[in-house]
Amino acid sequence: MPSDALHYSFMAKELDERLRDGKIEKITMPEKDEIILTVRSRGENSNLLISAAASSARCHLTSRKKENPVAAPSFLMHLRKHIGGAKIIGISAEPFERVLKIKLATRNEMSDVEYKTLAVEIMGKYSNIILVGSDGKISDCIKKVGADLSSKRQVLPALKYLPAPAQDRVALTDSDAVQALLCSFGGGNLPDYIIRNMKGLAPVSAQEAVFAALGRTDCEKLSADEVQSVQNALAQLYRFDNVMPCIRKTDGADADFYIRPYKAFGGEYAFFPTLSAAMDEYFYDKDKAIRFGEKSHRLSAILKNAISRTEKKLAGFIEKTESCRDADRDRLYGELILANIYRIKQGMSEFTAEDWNDGGKLITVPLAKEKTPQANAQQYFKRYAKKKKTVEQTMPLCEKAKADLDYFDTVLISFSLCRENSEIDDLTEELERAGLLKPKQTKKKAKAKRIPSMPMTFSFEGFTIRVGKNNIQNDTLTKNAKADDIWLHTKSIHGSHTLISAEGRTVPDSVILYAASLAAKFSKASASQNVPVDYTFVKYVNKPSGAPAGKVIYTHQKTVYVNPAKDIRI
Repeated sequence: MPSDALHYSFMAKELDERLRDGKIEKITMPEKDEIILTVRSRGENSNLLISAAASSARCHLTSRKKENPVAAPSFLMHLRKHIGGAKIIGISAEPFERVLKIKLATRNEMSDVEYKTLAVEIMGKYSNIILVGSDGKISDCIKKVGADLSSKRQVLPALKYLPAPAQDRVALTDSDAVQALLCSFGGGNLPDYIIRNMKGLAPVSAQEAVFAALGRTDCEKLSADEVQSVQNALAQLYRFDNVMPCIRKTDGADADFYIRPYKAFGGEYAFFPTLSAAMDEYFYDKDKAIRFGEKSHRLSAILKNAISRTEKKLAGFIEKTESCRDADRDRLYGELILANIYRIKQGMSEFTAEDWNDGGKLITVPLAKEKTPQANAQQYFKRYAKKKKTVEQTMPLCEKAKADLDYFDTVLISFSLCRENSEIDDLTEELERAGLLKPKQTKKKAKAKRIPSMPMTFSFEGFTIRVGKNNIQNDTLTKNAKADDIWLHTKSIHGSHTLISAEGRTVPDSVILYAASLAAKFSKASASQNVPVDYTFVKYVNKPSGAPAGKVIYTHQKTVYVNPAKDIRI
């Protein structure tokens, strides 16, 4: 994507015209690496989104609403303290660098005016948002970079703010250097050559300039006329009198955004009144998907690690239990020794006796030569007691490990149904309850503000059918249901709780069958046929005390066999 110095040069111009002399009314931080400044300017509020996310670092105005965390991060509190209510006196871009500087005027505790700068560095994984004080020192930053992360440039509070190391490349404003650079081109892919030796351009921008000048990108050594033509085309990129912000679409999907259509590429273009509007449209779904994927992957990894650990524990418990299966034999050996003690002499390695538990069948009992008969019997009884105790202690652990794996399996299904951040919050809460994730320290009052996620809702023949996407939703569905509502769940198969709201009416079989097909669809048997689904009235569904989320017991159920519903999208 062309998030290059070219585009941010224009973005700085666009933002400066819109926000200059504006007042920062509000500062929020919806993500750990993203802030939004609400600026009152020209008689209206504008939301300036600044992101330092490695995969989608950017700075533009946004019209999208984003959910904020209940606990304010320290960087947010710092910004609110130092630049809340500040006046924007100018926004500029560093020449040929992806760095925007927002100049601010604010007042200190003594009501004296202080000038500060919010530096926005858009550099991929090195992106950062840095507040610089009037003394030129870093007040705070959204990403702290110590000597352990970078030996070239540290970004920490109280250090002098230094720009990122300059690139040893030619600037477009140095016409003699640009001309010399193009004259030195020996052939090959010219855009790649330009990117390696000239700063301020993304590959697509260099490709557009070369294509506009020569109609091709691969060429031999340039003639004098071709050098001039390419140089003019490069300079033309930075002309902002013919700007037409747009998004290029390929196969109906957003492929890229530009300050003007790039003729070097195919596809259709959607045009926008501002570059901010184009970037807001382009990044919204992509950034949301990336962030959702990151959060989901993190939780999924935690759960899968827990499953792996529990499986290893269970295997160890089973192995230990198996090793104790011969405990009764040890007890029998001890009893046989005592019953035949008059026949046994110290120094014997074994003796044969009748096994009264097996119809008098002869059995050979091994003996330790160095021990007396009584000591041999005592050793067998001790082995028996130890193995019996091991089994007594291990069996409950086995059952708990099996129950944990069974529960984890239900949570794992939730990940396939998860689509919204609120559902990620549900899964986070569930993993916290299960002890797999350390809960964040937040005030009780703030924690209660979390917006709960909503179950899937379907309508069939005038009846409303709800399907839980996770165990938190499953519990809520059952808890809030009425006694005559019908509850459904796949029989002995992990899946979503499904509820038919009866509203005092008799629910026809057709509705029950449709709801059952939904229950089958959102279960572990979604790819099977003739899936058994139990259904009963909610009054017969109960949650045992202390049971994990989503765990219930039910009675008076009937069972239907259905195929999972088709063409159902989450």
